[in-house]
Amino acid sequence: MSAGSSSSGNDTRNIFGKIWRGLKSYLTDWRNLLGHALVGVLFLALAIWVPIPGWIKLIVIACLIAFNVIRMRLKARKRVAQTVSVEESDEDS
Repeated sequence: MSAGSSSSGNDTRNIFGKIWRGLKSYLTDWRNLLGHALVGVLFLALAIWVPIPGWIKLIVIACLIAFNVIRMRLKARKRVAQTVSVEESDEDS
């Protein structure tokens, strides 16, 4: 019984570790910080002249996060492809 609970604890720890690494990489990327800062300034500037409903703000922020995550995944995929192509060219030499 204790073996099953320890593996469950490891699974939980692995899941939280993946979440933490993902959040850390997202929050330390300067493009993500720049995007969120610009959206915040835009909302603040627009709030002076036009009130923006809360649900529109949430949709815009959710879209920004989704685009940033997609961009980061494509960048990582491109980096892996470049690494593989460099390794293949080294093997040919």
